[in-house]
Parts: sequence; C-alpha cells; structure tokens
Amino acid sequence: MTRVKSGILVSAALRHASANFIDCVLARRGDADAGAIFVHIDALDGRHKLLARSLDFDGNYAWQIITSTEWVDGETAASRLAAETKMDHDAFIIAVTDAKARNPFDAL
Repeated sequence: MTRVKSGILVSAALRHASANFIDCVLARRGDADAGAIFVHIDALDGRHKLLARSLDFDGNYAWQIITSTEWVDGETAASRLAAETKMDHDAFIIAVTDAKARNPFDAL
C-alpha cells in the first residue's frame, strides 16, 4: 500500500472540512513527510474528543481515541495534547469545532 505523506493528508482534510462547512484549523504544523496526526474535536457542549491516526495489524490506518474515555473536558484534552507534542515535536494537531463532532479525515 502506498503511504500518503502527512502534510498532503492534512491539507486534503482541511479542504474537505472547508467544503463541508466544518470549522477546522491547523493548530500545529508537523513534519510534512511522516508527522503523527492528532485530531481535537470540540463538540461545543463541553465534550472534547482526541483522536490519533494509527496503523492496525492489517496495515490499514484507523482513528483511535487516545484518552481514557471517548469524551473528556477541555482541560483534559489540552493536557493530553501537550504531553503528546512534548514527546513528538513533529506532530500535527487539527482542531475541529463542530456540534456534530465530525472528523474531516473520515471522508478521505
């Protein structure tokens, strides 16, 4: 399977979000070739979800929740993202503010 570079995937997700009226911004630019990608979804009701792209055993990419529960508060989400970027300086962070809690990468 051909691997798409992180920067291209992030650009495509941002364009998809824009075309579908999903409030989505690049909060942190990572390594364009192979940076990890984290998605921070704010559902506008106090719930926040953190997702990371991971490779499964079959070689396919999937989005995994990286907190202890599916939904957390804003402070917990920010703290976890700070810890992740402290370990991985090359990571992308995509911030989504959407009442439907849509992940723009799901359509790609």
